[in-house]
Formats: sequence, structure tokens, C-alpha cells
Amino acid sequence: MDMLRYDYQTMLKRSKNSAYRAEITEMTEVLMHFLKENKLIKIDPFNEDGSLKSNLILHRSDLSDTGNALFLKTLPKWSEYIDRGGDAKNTKILSTGLNKIMSKHE
Repeated sequence: MDMLRYDYQTMLKRSKNSAYRAEITEMTEVLMHFLKENKLIKIDPFNEDGSLKSNLILHRSDLSDTGNALFLKTLPKWSEYIDRGGDAKNTKILSTGLNKIMSKHE
């Protein structure tokens, strides 16, 4: 079964609050850039103009094994950090988590 990992539209529909929606968009853009830069995603989450695809949905098959491990182990910590007022652009939690995952696969 190809598990759903991320659905951008579902995240946006959780609230009509414009500040919340802007935060979700920023978080999604940062996350997708991180995944793409680290070759953890098999699809391109961006349009040709560099904007985020509005219909973005990620399944397990869209991510590398390492990308899936990141979603399961590290993404919740990063999301909690953002929910507590942290800056979505700060990807230190994601980088640290990725390094831990990578060191276990060596």
C-alpha cells in the first residue's frame, strides 16, 4: 500500500485563517526545497516558475527510503518546533535528523 505522507491542500483546509495558511505554505515550501536539495524526493514539487504545486500530494513511493525515514522520525519534531513559534526556515532539526538517519544506513 502506497501510504500518504503529505497532502498540501488538506493541510490548508484545516483553517481559513490567512496567517495559518501562509505558515503552512512557507513550511511546505521549505520542506520541499530541503527534500529536493537532499535528493530525498522522486517527484518535482514545484512548477516551472518555481512556485509550489497547489495539488501537491506525497506518497511513500514519491520519497526515497531515507526521505520516508525523515518523514516518520524527524518531520514531527520540526512541525512541533514550528507550532511552538519556531521559524520554518530553520532546517537544523531536519538536517540533524537526516544526518542521524544517514549515519545508521552506512
